[in-house]
Order: sequence, then C-alpha cells, then structure tokens
Amino acid sequence: MENKTGKYFKYAIGEIILVVIGILIALQINNWNEDRKSRAQEQNYYCLLLENIQQDKQQVLQLKALNEERRNGSHEAILEIQKEKPKAEVFGKSWINALQRVTTSFKPNNATYSDIKSSGNLSIIQDKAITGALNTYYTNVAGYAETIIKNTDFIMDRIKSLDNWFETGVHQVNIFSRYNKEIFTEAIRKRIKEDSPEYISESYKPILYDAILITGTDYGRRQQLLELIENEVDILQQLLEKKCNSND
Repeated sequence: MENKTGKYFKYAIGEIILVVIGILIALQINNWNEDRKSRAQEQNYYCLLLENIQQDKQQVLQLKALNEERRNGSHEAILEIQKEKPKAEVFGKSWINALQRVTTSFKPNNATYSDIKSSGNLSIIQDKAITGALNTYYTNVAGYAETIIKNTDFIMDRIKSLDNWFETGVHQVNIFSRYNKEIFTEAIRKRIKEDSPEYISESYKPILYDAILITGTDYGRRQQLLELIENEVDILQQLLEKKCNSND
C-alpha cells in the first residue's frame, strides 16, 4: 500500500511539473508573440511617422516657394514707391503679389504621433532617441510657426490701419485687372476709374513706404524661420528613414 501511495505521489508530482512546464512554455510563446506584434507595430509606427514628416517636407518647400514670390512682390513694390512719382496701380499689383496667402503658416502633420500618445502606445517605441527627437521636433517647429503667425499679425495690423486704399492702387488692380466685370457695373467702374489717382501722393508715400518695408523685412525673417523648420524636418526624416527601412 505504501509502495502504491509513493508511486501515485511521484506520478502526481511529475504531472504537476509537466503542467507547470507547459504553462511556462505557453507563457513564453505568448510573450514572444506579443513582443513580435509590438515590434511589428513599432516598425509600422516608424514608417507612418516618416510619411507624416515627408508631408511636412513638401509643405515647407511649398511655403518657401510661396514666400519667395511674396518677397519678390515686396521688392517690386519697394522699387516703385522709391520712384519720384510712383504709380498707384503698379504699386498695388506688386503689393497684392506680396500679400498673397500671407496668413498661411506651417502646420506639422502630427496625426501619427498624436495617435501613438492618445492610444497609450508610446512605450512601444523602444528607441528613446526617436521619442526624444519627436518631442524636440514638434516643440521647435511649433515655436517657429508661432513666431511666423505673430509677425504676420503685426503686418496685418499695419495694413488694417491704412485709411486710403485708392492711394495703394489695390482697388484699381482688383476692379480693373483681377475681377474684370464680376463685381461692379460698367457705369460704376467708369466713375471709379475717373476717381482713382494715377500716382501715389507725396503725403501718403511715406506711409506706404514704411508699410512695404516692414512687409519685406518680415518675409526675409519668415524665410529664415522656414529654413529652420526645414532643418528640423531633415534631421527627423533621416532618423525615421533608418528605422523604417531597418529589418532588425
């Protein structure tokens, strides 16, 4: 009886050990699968983040090109206002070119980064250099973009303070060049033409001179800020390209 009890006891112990080993193996396999899924998700995040940054690159290049057009417009307006008798319509056309989409600023595509944080998956990104670079990137570009907006607000306040748009030539360009007959009747347009000054007056010339100089100066500063943003984009893009294309 004692021999049978001993055998049963040893058999039970053996069964328990086998069950424990099986559980440990199952847990290990499950952990391995979860880790494999996390690493696959991490790799996917790197590639999605890279797509966002590549879109940022295209955006900043477009903004730089647009700003260069604005800056050229401001230079043309400055050259006209510097003449002894600047023509209102010539100045107005250049100034309109200088002010095209002036309130447009850089807006980083943070869709993937926001999704990672909101879903609580930031820990999936094991490379702390990447998370640090992401934080630095979004902080820095937000600061540069905010500076662009503040400078633009300053320009718009100066423009809104102008009290004689006939002198700027903007009415003449809009009514007779840009919109043709879409706004006013022929009779109204004829009278506007008669009332519009051909030249900017001596008294208003310093006011417009000051306004366009401030505008041109801001575009020079904006170009510098956009180049700083582009540099931030390039740094992060290089890091993410390595991670996205990595097979590790």
